[in-house]
Amino acid sequence: MNMRLSIIVLSVLMATATGCSHRHAEEIDARLESAENNAATARLRADEALLKAEQAQRAANEANERAKRTTEKATRK
Repeated sequence: MNMRLSIIVLSVLMATATGCSHRHAEEIDARLESAENNAATARLRADEALLKAEQAQRAANEANERAKRTTEKATRK
């Protein structure tokens, strides 16, 4: 949120300092919105990747436990 606010403030300052036209300001706003959407998409994909990695880790842990139990059974016989 702070980063977003900083970017917005910087965009406004740049727009007023350079005396840019309304059209240029709209272009900056559109680029900012696009960057925010890209960041949100990247966060979503990262969250999904983390979830899949956690699921894979749980599956690997379960497989290791099964293998350990199987090995213990085999050595007892």
